[in-house]
Amino acid sequence: MKIIVIGIGNPILRDDSVGIKVVEELSKDVDVDTALLTTTDFEVLNKILGYDKAIIVDAIKTGNEPGTIYELSIDDILITHSFTNTHNLTLATTLKLGYVIFPEKMPKEVKLFAIEVEDIENLGEECTPKVKEAIPKVVELIKEELKVLQTSSK
Repeated sequence: MKIIVIGIGNPILRDDSVGIKVVEELSKDVDVDTALLTTTDFEVLNKILGYDKAIIVDAIKTGNEPGTIYELSIDDILITHSFTNTHNLTLATTLKLGYVIFPEKMPKEVKLFAIEVEDIENLGEECTPKVKEAIPKVVELIKEELKVLQTSSK
């Protein structure tokens, strides 16, 4: 099974960097294809086309407790899609377009690990404490997910 793990975020906007930080940590311990992106637009499609499974890690701000970890399926993601314009696509819109335009090349499964953030407006390379605490937890969740996938594909 061909798998990619993608971290999305802005490396200089405090908690918005959490997706990138998770994937950087994961890549130290696990041999899996990875990508770090600063946008949710068509670059996501460029990275996931041709893979069987994509795991995406990103920040989310819903107003819940910072550091809360959400595991979302493609169905969870796609029900919120909205098209704005080609310069400002949500992750859901990008994925939906991918399944419409490239159905045979898109991953059969997409999973999103989203971490509730506190500060995505201030410049800084460090996450806030509660978000920083979530990083190793998400790394372990992804490792477990990869173990299950490797076991089931044998």
